[in-house]
Amino acid sequence: MRPATAPGYFETHRIVSRRERQSPGNPHFGSEGFASLPKPFDRAKASRSRSCFANFPTTMLSSSGSQAFAGRKRYRVGMRFAAEFFSGMGLVRAGLERNGICTTFANDVDLTKAALYRDNWGDDALLVRDIREVHGRDVPCVDVATSSFPCVDLSIAGARAGLAGKRSGLVYEFCRVIGEMKRRAPRALVIENVPGFLTANGGRDFRAVQRRLNQMGYATGVVVLDAAAFLPQSRARVFVLALRGREVAAPLVPPPDRTMRLADVADRATADWWRGKRRTGFFASLSPIQAARIKRHHRRPRMAWFGAYRRTRRGRPVWEVRADELAGALRTTQGGSSRQAIVRCGGRRATRVRWMSVREYARLQGAQHFRFGAVSERQALYALGDAVCVPVVEWLAREWICKALR
Repeated sequence: MRPATAPGYFETHRIVSRRERQSPGNPHFGSEGFASLPKPFDRAKASRSRSCFANFPTTMLSSSGSQAFAGRKRYRVGMRFAAEFFSGMGLVRAGLERNGICTTFANDVDLTKAALYRDNWGDDALLVRDIREVHGRDVPCVDVATSSFPCVDLSIAGARAGLAGKRSGLVYEFCRVIGEMKRRAPRALVIENVPGFLTANGGRDFRAVQRRLNQMGYATGVVVLDAAAFLPQSRARVFVLALRGREVAAPLVPPPDRTMRLADVADRATADWWRGKRRTGFFASLSPIQAARIKRHHRRPRMAWFGAYRRTRRGRPVWEVRADELAGALRTTQGGSSRQAIVRCGGRRATRVRWMSVREYARLQGAQHFRFGAVSERQALYALGDAVCVPVVEWLAREWICKALR
């Protein structure tokens, strides 16, 4: 859609001459054209300055998800910068940095996710605060801002209250913060959520967000990306793409990769298979359809792995096993969802069942290099289930964000 107004893009990168870069007396620029930014991030000063190089955080981290540099850090001139709202444990940041986009601001209110973010990325860019208390002056000048706002009121697991709900309605707070940045507002926005975002309240909620973005000067487009194109997890997500100054050319979405299997990420070293009453209870809860599916899986000539999840049917919890060799969409333990299990069948071996491990959750989200020691196992599963798949963000950054910012 064409925005109601399309103000010109305020250029945020300072142009540096070759003479200035190569000057031996310049403490901030070296001969290779890098900008060295030793000062800590001063939000008040940044809000008064139009320069994107005003007091950025001095820590930049590697795409592997571990702290790579601390203290004095050099940024390449022309580098792109991002602000990450509802940042969680920082999986969006991992996907962006693999494309050379540095996150200089991150915001979340959840203490568990903040602990994981600090452990993997450091503390310089993170602002732990309710977004309703965040203002445009708190955010440095960036090229792109992302928002993975809560899906509780939009998902099947929630009450489907839509954007009228207290949690999912926070997307309007994100729009408010961007609007308060005025001329410093980022050129591109990416808003992510579950497919229910498109259909909540008959699509009225989605159209309302589109109108708000149009009023702010952004043209919009939509893509639906499934993590199954990159990893053995069925996880479709909606991405609203917004751009100031010109129309959005949405990229062609890759199809699911049919060659990937849950076996590719299964933790074969664990021996925590269910026994006794837990194992018996699993098979006893299966419906006739699910029991027949398990028997078909068991007759396979080769061993295979399948995702399993609990549902509430007619007031009682039952287990259901996927027909394909994929995991279902990982979820948090909030809003009626539960931890996924993994079933091993076939190959003339006994059928076994156990909980999915943190390692398997991390692999299914492309976060296998992250550290989780700062929180408990349950907290790590909660954070991973409420995150964005890293390869999906990496693909979107390469195929749209970087091209849109050229």
